This record gives sequence, structure tokens and C-alpha cells, in this order.
Amino acid sequence: MTVGDKKQMSIISRLIPLLAKRKARLIDEILNNPIELTETKLMSILERHGHTAFGKDHSYANIRTPKQFAETVPLYDYAAMQPYWEQVHESPQLPIITADPVIWYVQSSGTTGKPKALPISRGGVKDYTGAATLTIMSFVNAQKGNNKLFDGTMLTFAAPSRLGEINGVPLGYMTGISRELIANALLKKLIRPGEDVFNMTDIGEKLWAYAKYAVKENVTALAGITTLSIAFIRRMQNEYGPSLLEEFRGTKHEKRIREALNDDGTLDLNTLWPNLIMIGAAGIDADPYKPWIKSTLPNSTLWDSYAGSEGFYGTTLLKHTDNGIQLMPHINYFEFIPENEIEKEDPTVIPLSEVKKNHRYEIVLTNMMGYTRYRIGDMMTFIDTDPFSVHRIGRKGRSVNLAGEKLTDAHVNEGIAFATRQTGAELLDYTVVGTIDRGDAHYVIAAMFNNAVDPTAFANAFDEAVCANNGEFEHSLEFGALSPTIVKEMKKSHTESIIAGRHIQAKSETLTADTAVLEEGA
Repeated sequence: MTVGDKKQMSIISRLIPLLAKRKARLIDEILNNPIELTETKLMSILERHGHTAFGKDHSYANIRTPKQFAETVPLYDYAAMQPYWEQVHESPQLPIITADPVIWYVQSSGTTGKPKALPISRGGVKDYTGAATLTIMSFVNAQKGNNKLFDGTMLTFAAPSRLGEINGVPLGYMTGISRELIANALLKKLIRPGEDVFNMTDIGEKLWAYAKYAVKENVTALAGITTLSIAFIRRMQNEYGPSLLEEFRGTKHEKRIREALNDDGTLDLNTLWPNLIMIGAAGIDADPYKPWIKSTLPNSTLWDSYAGSEGFYGTTLLKHTDNGIQLMPHINYFEFIPENEIEKEDPTVIPLSEVKKNHRYEIVLTNMMGYTRYRIGDMMTFIDTDPFSVHRIGRKGRSVNLAGEKLTDAHVNEGIAFATRQTGAELLDYTVVGTIDRGDAHYVIAAMFNNAVDPTAFANAFDEAVCANNGEFEHSLEFGALSPTIVKEMKKSHTESIIAGRHIQAKSETLTADTAVLEEGA
């Protein structure tokens, strides 16, 4: 970091507590008045986009209440919106789904199929980047001393903002686009290491570039693409130590690396980065990784958010991190479909005010990005309704059914998180595979551990937790339709294989019926 950079960071460090105090008022309002905020946001969206092609087609001008909105506008998903997407691609400057022109296309992560090119406008990005800022401010407000986040380097794992164009409008990943569109020059300075690294798409080259940069820095936070930050911690701890020592031999950084290097070639990351206090997590269920992260970087806190290509939906707004993710009603109008209704042609849809604690729903989104009553394909469970907080976020339709048990992402995430707590396992990567081998139906947890773990105890704990949440799974085990789950060591990261085989922003796969995973990690 240059002298000029340090001076700017010092300025930011002094300004941030003032900004955080201001944002604390907004956070209080979000927590205390969510229904009023989300309904007000809906009416502002309808007013703003009333003269768009979509708004005229759905009589926005005549809608006066949320109830009227639900009765007038049908549910949409990507396929149903296709005619509007085509109009947008042909005429991005015209008010098709948003009043302001399309300025970028977001390449989705392709979790449930082929990646999509989703349009965004400046008004939508303003809400998105504002929510991202609120995530940082909530962390600063959570505990005295958290403003020290800005005394060092916030290492951001980002993807390219420009992959190509559609009719003159750039196409890129949201982590890159939001970086480009940040208006504040000082905040842009926080996003490191820089474009040359952000634009790399080979995971091996990219993570090594991050390693060479970060080993020289006082890293205080990891942010951005969580699958990459997890892979980075894993490689830094277990693979990169000797190579970094060789790379920086004879330089002023050699001593620091030697001090952190253990006899077995692993790196003590807490020695290397003692001031790393925040790890932003989004797009994955981070609970299974918490024991490993706490052991590896004991001064850090995993700070969860919930965002996607279509918007920013929630973040951690409470001072403690064990109550899920708090929804952001001030920038979204939320509706929900109960889990038992999601496959119906005309499902019941309820507003935020009617959701119940411990019930599972599919989210329906309306926001300034132009998504209206839009099914993004995510499922979640409300861990609380005061404030509205969600966890166990997963994709709709992702399940494996070997013997009538219909195991889902949510069951797997709950089971793995419980097993790590029960056994003290430090989990580096995992996926659960449903398989039938010579008539024997069972699940295999392909897992990479950082410490010695009793595989039988881990598998038993997993089954115990899944049984508690899935009666059919319990019955299938009791009557022998399913054999007990087993654990198989994962020697090669499956998540990194997904990223290498698909694209740099691909997400991890917690549940699959593809047994090739077991051979891949053997």
C-alpha cells in the first residue's frame, strides 16, 4: 500500500464511524417497520415504472394497494419474461421493464441451468450498491473496534465486469459491475487488488495472483465471491506456503512468510493476517464452514448476506450472527409461496406480513431492477419474524429421491452444519451424493476436512439431523429402504472443479445424484 493509499485509508477510517451512525438509523427502521417499508417501496416502484411497456401491460397506473397488485399482476419467471427480455435486447434505451435505460447485462451464475443475461438499470444498481454499503456499516456498528476494517486491505474476490456486449450494452458479472458503478472514489479504493486480477477467469491463476498480493498486505477483510474466498483460505492454509516462500525469498516479505509457515508446510493464517476481522459470505450456506474458519482465523466473523443477479435481498443487521439473514424491505417488495404450493399451477402467494416462523417458502421478488412478482427460484426458511430473518437458503427443485425421502438442499445444509458442531469437524469442502449401488440406496458425504474426524460419528450426526427435519428420510432408514449415510474423503475440491469447468462465479453443489463426484475426489 502506497503512502497516498494509507492517507486515504486514514481519512476513510475517520469518516466511516460517522457514516455508520447515520446508517444505524436506517437499520433500526428496517428492523422495526419492515411492512410499511416494503409496501412503500412497492408503490414507488409502480410509480417509477408505470410508463414502461411492462407497466402499461399490467395497469400499474390503476394499482393502489399491495392486494390490488397481487390480483392484477401474474407471477413471472425467466421463461415467462422472455418476450420482454427480447424487446430489451433489441431496444435497451427504451422503457421496456424499467423507466431508465438498461446500462449493463448481468451474467447469472447458472446454478439451475445455462447462465442468463439479465438487464439492469442505474436505479436498480443504486439500490444494490446501497445495500452492499449497509452490509459493511452493520458490521462496523456491531462491535466496538470493527471500524479497524478500514485500517488495512479489504481483499475482494470479484469476476470480470465485461465479458462481451449485447447490442452495444456490456455484459458481465454482478461482482464486477457493482464495482464499476460505485460512485464514491474513496470507496472504490477499498476494492482490491485490481482489474488485472479481477478479470482473470482461470481459478488456479486467479487464486495464486490473490495469494501473491495478499501475503504482502495487512488484510482486514475478505469479500466478494464466497466460493472463491473459501477456496483461497483453503489453498493459503494447505498449499501455497512453500511456493510463497520461494516466490518472495530474499525480499522484505520473506520473514513474515517464515513466521507464519509451519513445519509441515501449512500456513498459520492468523499469524499472517492477525487483523483479519471480517469474512463476507453470500451465495452459500456458510454454517458448515464456521468451525474451520473460527479455528483458522479466530479474530474473524463470517458476515452473511443474501444477494443474486436480480438484486440484493438481505444481510446481517443484528449484532449477533446466529439469527440468520435479515431481509431488506426498503429496496424490495417481498412475497412468498408456501413450500407445499410451489409446484401448483396457481399457487397461493402471501405478503411478508403473513409468513410464519420455521416455515419454508419460495421467494417472489419485486424491485427497482425491473423484476416484478418474479420467481428467482430460491427457497428459504424463516428463523424469525421479528425481525424477518431467513436461513437455509437453497434452490427450488434441487432434491434427490432414492426411496421417497426427497432430500433437499435445506436438509443437507442443516445436517452438515449439525454434524460439524457435534464432531468438531473443520470442513473445507463437501457435497452429498445420492447413490444406489447393487440395490443399496444410501447417501455419501464426500468431505474434505482440515482435522481428524471420526467419519462414522459425522455420518451418524448428519442422519440424526436430517431425520429430525425429514420424516420420510427417518422412515426409509428405519425400514431399510435407505442404508445409513457414509463419509468418503474428498481429496480434490469439488467446488473448485465446478468453477474450473463452468465459470469463475459458479456456485458450490451441496447435493447431487452424480456419482462421478465420488470418482473425481478419490
